[in-house]
Amino acid sequence: MPPSLRRRLDRCADDWLSECAAQRGEPLVKPPSRGNTLPWLVAAAATVIAAFGWWPRLMEFQSGVAAAGGFDQWRAERARAQLLSTAGVGHWAWGGDSEMASGDVVWDERTQRGFLRLHGFVPNDPERAQYQLWIFDAARDDRYPIDGGVFDVPPGHNELIVPMHPTLQVSRAVAFAITVEPPGGVVVSNREKIVAFAKAGS
Repeated sequence: MPPSLRRRLDRCADDWLSECAAQRGEPLVKPPSRGNTLPWLVAAAATVIAAFGWWPRLMEFQSGVAAAGGFDQWRAERARAQLLSTAGVGHWAWGGDSEMASGDVVWDERTQRGFLRLHGFVPNDPERAQYQLWIFDAARDDRYPIDGGVFDVPPGHNELIVPMHPTLQVSRAVAFAITVEPPGGVVVSNREKIVAFAKAGS
């Protein structure tokens, strides 16, 4: 390691330790003597290795954010992928004749978490209408599915990952539907415009 880099790392470590101690109201502790360099060399080497190891992932993250339109979308994509790798999680494709019904549903009964993957959905004007998810529960009357949350499809998003937000506990999901509703959604949908439907277990 170049001496200049080592000196800079030493200074940064000293400053960080001092700042942490000050925030906790602890007396400032004098950093270890420069003669005892092994701990500092190990820390510096770990920092350099971590920086080089994470650099490609950082670049991937930045390009992913640019492509998807924001950090929330990137985070949703990663959370969906993690959920898909969990045993026992349901995964069903949107069905029906609608051209908009493309993508899939991922739902975990145990954690009550899920994601919608929407492909080619028409962007909506939030001041005129919003999409709303409905979760049909085997323990409830089909006339009153559980509200899974409202969401928007912004322009320029050919594919979108949407987290589910059920308003009630879901005992056993048997189907999922997306409708178009007035801004803010509705308590009970008349289901006049269903744009996507997925039957659990199909």
